Amino acid sequence: MKILKGKMWVVVALLAIAVLPALGAVAQSNTVNLVLWHAKQDAEGDALLAIIDAFQAANPGITIEQVYNPSGTLQDSFVAAAGSGGEGSPDMVIWANDSTGPWASAGLIADISGAIDDELRAQASEAAWGTFTYNEGVWGIPFSAKTLAFFYNRALVPDAPETWAEVLEVSATLAEDGFTGLAFQNGFFHSAGFLYSLGGSLMDEDGNAAFAPDTEGAAAMDAYFEFHKMMYDLAQDPASGVVIDGASPNPGFQAGEVAMVYDGIWNLAQFESDLGDDLGVAIMPALDNGEVPALFAQAEGFYAAAGVVEDQAKLDAFIAWARFVTGEEGQTIAATEGGLLPVNPAVEVENPNLQVFAEQFALGTPFPNRQELGAFWGPMGDAITAVTDGGEAIEEVRARTYDTIQASIDDMHGM
Repeated sequence: MKILKGKMWVVVALLAIAVLPALGAVAQSNTVNLVLWHAKQDAEGDALLAIIDAFQAANPGITIEQVYNPSGTLQDSFVAAAGSGGEGSPDMVIWANDSTGPWASAGLIADISGAIDDELRAQASEAAWGTFTYNEGVWGIPFSAKTLAFFYNRALVPDAPETWAEVLEVSATLAEDGFTGLAFQNGFFHSAGFLYSLGGSLMDEDGNAAFAPDTEGAAAMDAYFEFHKMMYDLAQDPASGVVIDGASPNPGFQAGEVAMVYDGIWNLAQFESDLGDDLGVAIMPALDNGEVPALFAQAEGFYAAAGVVEDQAKLDAFIAWARFVTGEEGQTIAATEGGLLPVNPAVEVENPNLQVFAEQFALGTPFPNRQELGAFWGPMGDAITAVTDGGEAIEEVRARTYDTIQASIDDMHGM
């Protein structure tokens, strides 16, 4: 009997050894890998890595393979890779909501409406979901709200200016002591909010340019260009304390040599690190008409590549990721470690600087996610240069810019 028992244990052991590889194969087949492309660096990059670690700990059957792609090339790289669908293509990408329309129209991303239940929907505000809604579909998972606000160095400017006129007065005073008062961001993205607060807009509900000749939109666009011309002229006079500087983040502000800038929430954590308690953040100072510049309010989120919906395991993994990044744990990591503004209303913002951005976000202009927006970037940048450096007549520049933009939009509309 002892011999039989010994043989029996040998048989059982051999069976166990034979079964283990099979079990390993099953476990391996149940592990889903999602390739994530991103352009995150510094504090936001650290926060993303922390979220990935926490998610994988809570979801051992899913791995997130993060691949860094510089912001300057990510869009083109994603379009090429998602279009080919070949090996190495991303399963998801984190990017701003303005790509929703173009990428959806091109068939590069998935409409995930059917996979979003009420519980997931409740983990982000309706405004946040709205930024990824296009043609009645939902094409992305909101992760963070983004906008711009007014930064100032308390060591140089103890109290935040409430009006733009006050900004210019403070700048001139600081110039007397050898400081730069204001580094003005004159790029179209940063400054578009001034157009909206001057009564203008970019597009109508059909996606056409909203500043045709002899319209209120044209008058507002003229006022916008006049504002740019005023800021450019001030920058030519050292006594004004104003410079035109599109650097983001601004090195002079980081070094304490520039007193005021307006810039995005994506630089908040870096500025907090650079200036410490001297950093002040405020709502944008009001213009002469009493309106606060309605800077672009946008969201950043995760898009699923079109092919993900064809693989149920990957779609389920993507939705699990969506639940985590919009949930309280993921949103708290994003806010505390990355300086990001949560989209989940249940997550309290303890950082008073983040709270300012939340208030500015509510005053902002929703960032368009229509493909027609692409017709504006180059021509509007050229127009700003023409009326400032070029010294061209504003009315002529505006008319030429309208014709250029509308012609591109007509091509998109097949006209």
